[in-house]
Order: sequence, then C-alpha cells, then structure tokens
Amino acid sequence: YNKKFYESNDVIVSISKLTNDIVKNVAPDVELHHIPHAVNTDIFKNLGEEIRQKLRKENKSTNGDSLEDKFVGLFKSRNARRKHTATLVFWFKEFLDRVGHDNATLLMHTEPTDPNGPDLLQIISDLSIDNGQVIFSRDKVDETKMSALYNIADVLVNISDAEGFGLSCLESLACERPVVVNKTGGLQEQVSDGK
Repeated sequence: YNKKFYESNDVIVSISKLTNDIVKNVAPDVELHHIPHAVNTDIFKNLGEEIRQKLRKENKSTNGDSLEDKFVGLFKSRNARRKHTATLVFWFKEFLDRVGHDNATLLMHTEPTDPNGPDLLQIISDLSIDNGQVIFSRDKVDETKMSALYNIADVLVNISDAEGFGLSCLESLACERPVVVNKTGGLQEQVSDGK
C-alpha cells in the first residue's frame, strides 16, 4: 500500500534493515541508500567498574537504599501499550519473589502515567512493589546522564512487540551492558548474527 508513496520520491534513505528491504522490493526503481542507526561512542561507552560502582552507590531507590548491592534492570522507552510496560512490571514482581525484594530494582526511564500506556504507579502499588523495587526516571536527561543510567544497570529490557529498531538497545550495547529483547523487528538484528 506504500508503493505509490515510495515511487513518488527521487531518493529514499532508510535507517532500518526492515525498511530498506521493503523499499528495495516494493519500489526497486527508486534510488535507495541505507544508513544504519548509530550512537556516539564517545558518550555511550563503558565507564569502567570504578565509576559504575560510584554511580550505583550515589543513586538511591525511592526508599533510600543504595543500588550498589542490587541487581538493576533498566527499561528505557515510552510507556505505551506496544512496549508492554505492565507485562514487564508483572514479570519483575515474579523475579523479585524468587530473588528477594531487597535484592533487585527495576529502573524505568519512562512516564509512569502516559495516557497511551498503563498506569504503572497503580500497578506497582497493587502488586506491593512500591517500596523501592521499581523506580522511575521521568525527566528528560542529556546523553551523558543516559549513558550513566545504562552503566548503572546490569541489563536493559525491551520487550516491545513492534520495534523498527530499538535505539535504547544499541545505546546499552555500546555501554557494554547486555540486553533482553523479543525476537521482533530491529531488536533481533542487534542480538543475533543473522542466523
């Protein structure tokens, strides 16, 4: 259905492999250039274990506990239905029940009451995980502070059901922090070797 729109262009520049493949097949006569996503690796990088531990000690959960001795999961995306934020919170509650509620924190860099997503504050209250187990980073932050959040985390989680690429995964991987993702869209491109 986008064929006529693709063909109305002189040049198309794609940033995802999926879009590149679609345009190549649907509008083969249009000049096409693929420029993949990239991040500034002078900013998004592993800050080293000493700085990482300092950041984890300085940053506290909402109950005042330091993050230094906790497993820290990070979610960085919009709180929208397709991002499955509520599912992540429910799964994190199950994880806490296994490892202990004092041993892990989920840091969610998102708006917990986005009108396009679930009310995460209500969900964490209903699940009784509102004593520092889940903390929210709501403010817009610059790239340096975002890099620090990736470095604080033990893992980034992105379980979106429709993701063209997933820039947060690339940023996390550039900081040498592992990611947990669905095998959908651009997420699978980042975590597989093409097989």
